[in-house]
Amino acid sequence: MTAKAPPPTDRILRAILSIIFSVLCFSVLNAMSKTLSQTYPVIEVIWGRYVFAFVFMMAIFLPRAGLALFRWHNVPSQVVRGLLLFFSSFLYFHGIVDMPLASAASISLTSPLIVTALSAKFLGEPVGPKRWAAVMVGFVGALIVVRPGSAHFEWHSLWIVGSTISSSLYQLFSRRYGQAERPDASATMATIVGTAVALPMLPLEWVTPTLGWHWVLFVGMGIMAGVGHYFLTIAYSQAPAAVVAPFNYVQLLGAALLGYLVFGDFPDFWTWIGAGVIICSGLYLGHIERQRHRALVKK
Repeated sequence: MTAKAPPPTDRILRAILSIIFSVLCFSVLNAMSKTLSQTYPVIEVIWGRYVFAFVFMMAIFLPRAGLALFRWHNVPSQVVRGLLLFFSSFLYFHGIVDMPLASAASISLTSPLIVTALSAKFLGEPVGPKRWAAVMVGFVGALIVVRPGSAHFEWHSLWIVGSTISSSLYQLFSRRYGQAERPDASATMATIVGTAVALPMLPLEWVTPTLGWHWVLFVGMGIMAGVGHYFLTIAYSQAPAAVVAPFNYVQLLGAALLGYLVFGDFPDFWTWIGAGVIICSGLYLGHIERQRHRALVKK
């Protein structure tokens, strides 16, 4: 039986670089949101993240794309993507108020398992035993970081679990419908949906920012969110979800570094061991996919 060649739009290296840059942007975004959440209601922080992301994308994308920025081939799927992203942000921002960034990032690293488990049914993409093995090794690395049996249960982690499930579904939708949409248009729709959903809740808890530094953080969140989701959309529209998703592991290093520099949370020895296992499994998965891609092209 002749193997099915991957779509010509699949660009594995571009997808991997895009997802790495994306999750680094999200690491900075999470550090900003955790800082602001110490002073402002979480819903206000989320709204700021969306509205300033929208302003940033209008300034950057609108002059180049024009009205194409507001043309979508499948509006219902884009709205669902936007809702999934909003719920993921809403739950994650609540979770990191009382959790170290590295701990929250560790829990969110289970996302590749969810994406891989669903990609065969949802996307019709083959996974294969080698990729399953690589993802499972990455999950073992996450368990080394979290060590669930050696610490007291924190109910705040449930926020992150819910966020991870929502984020995984968002990634699957990005892959399934991303190739038919412009990345900048998809990112714009996500910010429109998030802003619209957060707006009705905003007057109930609004606290006017009084420090100029806080305004800088609010605007910075929007920039990081806009850039991060733009490259996330590119990543999942260029390569199979089961290949791209494990590179979310890079966020653990970003979270650990920023957690130490900003909040004084220094990861212990086993956190670094687990992070090493996770990253190696992701790199190995990318290597497997590049070999498979080259083999199919030759056929």
